[in-house]
Amino acid sequence: MIKKMLKIMFVMVLAISIGIPAAKASSTDMNSDKDPTLNTHDVEKAFSLAQDILTNYYQVTDIGTEEFAGKSFDTSLLDSELSKYVEQKIKTKQYVTKAGDAEKENYTLKFTVLSSEVTKKGVLLSISTEAAFNYVGLKVESGFGEISNMFFKDTGEGFTLTDWYMPYQYYDEFVRGVVDNSSQLFPNSISADSNFSTLADSNFSMLQEELHDNVVKNLFSTDQLAPEQESDSAEESTHETLSVSATLRSLNKQNIVTWARNNMVVNPKSGNGVVPYYDFSKINNAWDCTNFVSHALLAGGAVVYDTGGTGISSTGWYYRSTSNRSSSWTGVPNLHAFLTGNRTKGPAGTSITYRTFDWFGTRPYEAGDIMQFYLSGSYNNWRHSTIITEFYEVGSTPNHVGALVTGRSAAGSYNNNQKAHTIYEGDAKRVIKLSGYYN
Repeated sequence: MIKKMLKIMFVMVLAISIGIPAAKASSTDMNSDKDPTLNTHDVEKAFSLAQDILTNYYQVTDIGTEEFAGKSFDTSLLDSELSKYVEQKIKTKQYVTKAGDAEKENYTLKFTVLSSEVTKKGVLLSISTEAAFNYVGLKVESGFGEISNMFFKDTGEGFTLTDWYMPYQYYDEFVRGVVDNSSQLFPNSISADSNFSTLADSNFSMLQEELHDNVVKNLFSTDQLAPEQESDSAEESTHETLSVSATLRSLNKQNIVTWARNNMVVNPKSGNGVVPYYDFSKINNAWDCTNFVSHALLAGGAVVYDTGGTGISSTGWYYRSTSNRSSSWTGVPNLHAFLTGNRTKGPAGTSITYRTFDWFGTRPYEAGDIMQFYLSGSYNNWRHSTIITEFYEVGSTPNHVGALVTGRSAAGSYNNNQKAHTIYEGDAKRVIKLSGYYN
C-alpha cells in the first residue's frame, strides 16, 4: 500500500462543557484547624496545565509524522525525576510509532476530568484523554482512551507536576507495577505527600531499559508465546467436568463486532438484553475488559452456561450479580480456559498465538474473534481482552494483514480499532478463534 503522508489536522477539544467535578479536601485538611490553601480555581488551573502537558506528550509520541518531527517534549512543568522517567518513556513510545508503522492523521484530543482532590500539598487529578484519528493510509476510524492520574504540587511560585501514572497502560504497569482503579487516585507511591523522587532510589531506570529492549526485540515477533499459568484458584482457572451431548451452533461474528464498536466508550448496553451490564471497573482492583468481551459474545448469539454455583464459580460462563457469577465472565485467563475447554454449553473456541497473515491464504482468525494480551514482570499473566474488529495491510507486502482490535477497560479507557502490535508492545498476544456455541 502506497502511503501518502498528509498534513495532520491537530485539533484539541476540551471537555469543559460537562464541568469539572467539585474538588474535595483530603481527610488531613478536613481535620485541620485551617482551611485548605487551594480551591476549585486551583483545580481549573491544574487542569489547564495538564492539558498542555498531555497535548505535548501525544504530539511527540503518538503522531510521529513530518509535521511534528523534531518537536521535543516540554519538561518545564515536571519534577526533575519525573522528567527523566517520562523522557525515557517517550523514547520507547516514539520507537513503536515509527517502527510499528503507526503514524496518524486527522488527530483530535478530548480531555475530561474524571475526579479531583485538593490537599494542602497540591491538586490530584484523574483525567481521561480520548484520541480519535486515522492511521496514515488507512481510512478506518481508530482511536483510544487513556486515563492519567496526575499530582500537581504547589511550590508557592506555581504548580509542578510531581507524579503521573497511567493505569492499564503497558509501559507504566511494567515499570511501576499494576495499580487498581479504586477511589484512591494514586496507590503505589503516588500520593499528595510524596513526589517522584522514589524513582531515583529504585530499579525503575533498569526496568525502563528492559522494557525498551523487549519492545525493540518483540514488536513484530510471531513467537511470543507466554507460559500458561497453572493455579488451583477459582480466580485463575476454569475447568469443565461435565460431558453431555450438545450441538455446536454458529455465532454471528458481525454482530459481535457491531456491538463492540457501539459500546466501547461509556455506559455499554447488555449484549443480549437479558443479562444486565455492570461496569466492573467500578470495583476496587477490577477492570471491565473481559466483561465487555463476554457481552460481545452474547450479542453474537452465545447462550450463558449457568452451573448453579454460589459466589464466584470456577465452572460455567454466566453473570447473575457481582458476587454470583463465573470467574470466566470477567477474568482474562479464566475466559480463555473456559472457551478452549468447553464442550457442554455456551461459547467455545481454540487458542493460537497472534500473527499476521496472507489475506488470500488460510486465515487463522476473523473479525469477531478475541485477542488477549500478556503482561510480564511482576504481574506475569494474561492482562487484557479485546475483540478483533478490522484488518490493515502490514508494511509493503501486498495482501499481508494484521488485526485492529476494540476493547474497554473503564469509562475513559478503551481501544478503538487499534493496531494490535502497538498494544502491550513487548509481550505475547494470543487469539481465541471462536468455533461457535453449544446449546
